[in-house]
Amino acid sequence: IPNAVEECLRYDPSIFHWRRLATRDVTMGGHRIPAGSKILMVLGSSNHDDGQFPDGETFDIARTNAKRHLTFGNGEHFCLGAPLARMEFRVILEELAGRIPTLRLANAPAWDRTPTLLFRGVKNLPVEWDL
Repeated sequence: IPNAVEECLRYDPSIFHWRRLATRDVTMGGHRIPAGSKILMVLGSSNHDDGQFPDGETFDIARTNAKRHLTFGNGEHFCLGAPLARMEFRVILEELAGRIPTLRLANAPAWDRTPTLLFRGVKNLPVEWDL
């Protein structure tokens, strides 16, 4: 379950992108970014980078490096709530697996997402289980 939590966080982060301001001139990928430039970091894209996560578009709870995602940021911008979020997610999965072991996604149309630009979420998630 802990690795499934990390793969979920990697594959579909709740914050897909974040804005920053370049504090100094830097060159990335052959492109010069001058100090003061506005930057949009697409965290969701970095979490799917095939150079970091082989076959990054595939959801795989056995992925050995799933925890290397940037969902919670990095360095001085690392989310202080990350340990709590991981623990809550782990407990939810453990309880669901223990109480409803046959729980699975229903064969339904694509999920409805919350209509926001910054935070991503699911409005509904059709599931089914055996009695």
